[in-house]
Amino acid sequence: MTIEIRSLNEDDLEGAERLRRLAFGTMLGLADPQSFRGDAALLPARRWAFPDGGYVAVEDGALLGVAMANDWGSLGIFGPVAVHPEQWRRGIARLLLDATMPVFQRWDCRLVGLFTFPESVSHVRLYQSAGFWPRHLTAMMARAVTEGAPVPDALALSENASDRGDLIGQCAALTDSIFAGLDLTREIDTLLTHRLGEVILVVEGSRVAGFAICHAGAGSEAGSGMAYLKFAAVRPGPQAAAHLTRLIEACNHFASRRGAKQLTAGVNLGRHNAYRLLIELGFRATMNGVAMHRPWIEAYDRPDIFALDDWR
Repeated sequence: MTIEIRSLNEDDLEGAERLRRLAFGTMLGLADPQSFRGDAALLPARRWAFPDGGYVAVEDGALLGVAMANDWGSLGIFGPVAVHPEQWRRGIARLLLDATMPVFQRWDCRLVGLFTFPESVSHVRLYQSAGFWPRHLTAMMARAVTEGAPVPDALALSENASDRGDLIGQCAALTDSIFAGLDLTREIDTLLTHRLGEVILVVEGSRVAGFAICHAGAGSEAGSGMAYLKFAAVRPGPQAAAHLTRLIEACNHFASRRGAKQLTAGVNLGRHNAYRLLIELGFRATMNGVAMHRPWIEAYDRPDIFALDDWR
């Protein structure tokens, strides 16, 4: 049989999600691989946001693998990529990788990044062969949600429809200030359109000081009982730590109102001060990965940048 690489279609999503859970659950040694990340769903939201970024590997009508490209403006994110465990070592990941890389060129991304497991030499070697090189560790962190009080000058973007365009534009300007061209607008639009959670803002007067894209609940990238900060950033400067603290507490308040029990976030350890702040705020690492960059530039992984993200 010949392995075919084609675009990820809407009809593929259910099977691709099962394959993703099976592949990662098997790799992590779970007794029930399909329980990996519970009822969180990654691929639907990503295909809604980036319909030209997904690919599948198919043989004789059977789904063997899936890969996703994500467009954050000047930054492209590769992942997830998953191959059915029965098909490992057939070179399918390489075929998906080769098919996906031209997407980032078409999007004109000046940096492409990915998250992988540093203990897996085969994963690191595969990505190195495509021009990716390891940089800092990324910590996946979590803390229990507390009741908390509303945070002054914190807004839910879904509740500010009249100012939404201006506020989203300010979010794009903020990310551009930490890495030229970085833009999460499509992630924001997808979350709001499909009601996958909330975009939380902290403001100073009419100016956005920080924002967080927070997934929550079943069918989102968080899953039941969870709230997940897929991306969060605050304006650089002397008040950055205070702004990120307020932003996290505002997300905690949102999570509490949604009935979530745990708040999770990822942080690259190159952003040393942000990492230490999360520890001070009660977060603890649950898993470490490594960020790989193509080309090998630091992007916004600097101690003065208070940003949280998860490239899984």
